[in-house]
Amino acid sequence: MWEKAGVVLLSLRMNYRIIFGRRVLLFLVGTALHFAMFCLIRADMDEPVTTGDALTWLVWLPTTVFAVFFAMEIISREREAGVLETIFTVSVSVYRVWIVRFLVLILSLTLLALSLIVLTDIIVIELPVALTLVYVLPPIVFFAALTVLFSVVFKSASAAGVCMAAVLGFVMLLSQGEGSTTVIFPYLNPFDKPSQTEAFIWVRTVVYNKAAYMLLGGVWFWRALCWLDRRERLLQ
Repeated sequence: MWEKAGVVLLSLRMNYRIIFGRRVLLFLVGTALHFAMFCLIRADMDEPVTTGDALTWLVWLPTTVFAVFFAMEIISREREAGVLETIFTVSVSVYRVWIVRFLVLILSLTLLALSLIVLTDIIVIELPVALTLVYVLPPIVFFAALTVLFSVVFKSASAAGVCMAAVLGFVMLLSQGEGSTTVIFPYLNPFDKPSQTEAFIWVRTVVYNKAAYMLLGGVWFWRALCWLDRRERLLQ
């Protein structure tokens, strides 16, 4: 039992180094500076910080950037490094390798989101930590999986990044006005119920939204693995 646990921990540690390397330190420093600057700027403003502002700027923004940047290289890095052919010859399932890497990424994103939520709850505005984490994760998983799919389809991390920039730009446009309270908006804030909407309808909208984006995240990653099944196209 202890030997298996040691093997699992060693595998997680190796995949963590492969995915993140030392670049993760730069992202963590940047996230800390971003958090501090937001708090300093809002401290000089008379308007109180809302849950929407806190979730958008302090939780969703850094975790989305983190997810997209590292997800676009989970698979495409091997092709650009010229070692994709070698990976397809390993004795274990090659798909298991990338599934483990994706799970390591999601676990890291969960820990990052949890840390940001706790800091926001302590410093900025009171939040139910566990419930907020459940609400925050679905769009992050969705965009991480979509980035992996783009990196496989276009065979390039850079192309995946450009596509995700376009998608996130569309999401920003959708956030204007009443679009941010509709069921299709990925960053739907569950704590910002419109005054004219009944409580049970709002709860249903939030549940449908979070479940749909979590499910779509799984579908996108599955489609990425299906594209990998056509490895002749990747290896040509």
